[in-house]
Amino acid sequence: MIKSIAAEIRKNVRGTVLLGEPLSGHTTYRVGGCAEVLVQPRDSRDAAWVYCFARGEKIPLTIIGAGSNVIAPDEGVPGILLQMKSIAPRISFNRDGRVRSDAGVLLNDLVIAAAKRGLAGLEPLAGIPGTVGGAIVMNAGARDADTSLHLARAVVMTSPGTKRMFASGELTFGYRRSIFLGSDWLVLGAEFTLSPGDSVRSMKIMEEFLKERKRTYPLEIPSAGSVFKRPPGDYPGRLIEAAGCKGMRVGDAMVSDRHANFIVNVGTAKASDIMELISRIRKRVFETAGVYLELEQIPLSTSPQRSANNSARRK
Repeated sequence: MIKSIAAEIRKNVRGTVLLGEPLSGHTTYRVGGCAEVLVQPRDSRDAAWVYCFARGEKIPLTIIGAGSNVIAPDEGVPGILLQMKSIAPRISFNRDGRVRSDAGVLLNDLVIAAAKRGLAGLEPLAGIPGTVGGAIVMNAGARDADTSLHLARAVVMTSPGTKRMFASGELTFGYRRSIFLGSDWLVLGAEFTLSPGDSVRSMKIMEEFLKERKRTYPLEIPSAGSVFKRPPGDYPGRLIEAAGCKGMRVGDAMVSDRHANFIVNVGTAKASDIMELISRIRKRVFETAGVYLELEQIPLSTSPQRSANNSARRK
């Protein structure tokens, strides 16, 4: 059955189709069992075909971007895992400051490309791992700026297999959320509206942001970015550190000693180790501060249903 699914995809889709592929090689935590069928489409057209094929054949479909901001289960993922990190991503520029991008474009590549064209606005997103699609799904951001700030519209494949264009205002963006979370829609592309800027200045700003990220976050160790969302009026890293959780460990999953809102894989951690550590952190913070931390990272589902992301992460 799985081989026939893969064969049908290969007949219709350009890109990579892998059977029994370990998710540890496709997620930034470096954990997870195998995807029954992993598809890396060449572009948004191929991604749309896979989406419609899975829905039409009632095959479980999971969507990720670059594999950041997700926790892949040790048991693996059933059906098709569609990785929206395009092999041939496309970015196009119009003279009026509009930038069009496939969902599978890496967010940092888009930020750099815009800056080099003398277009300003995306600099605060420099260094955020993940794809454009994942950034839209999670409304990824940093430094009090987020993806929705300059998003004009998104191209979306909806449940009936219909492609639609949504204006940014229709997508109910909020802090690390959008209409796509919990839905079964697929983001195919986006259009951003940017302002005229100075290329040299933009690149210098981005360089400073990247230096700050490197100094603040444990980027040299596998992780999936920020674990918890920011609670009202406070920061999860401060609460976690105040609760004495820095360095807390389950197996090879550990609370970073550089930034407490990061869990790092210091060896051969399992997804179950990460989830247990998340549970212990939440319990300790609630006991000490009365705050229940909301998870920003997305645990992928092992049940025969569709779970959506796009990886993003988000951070």
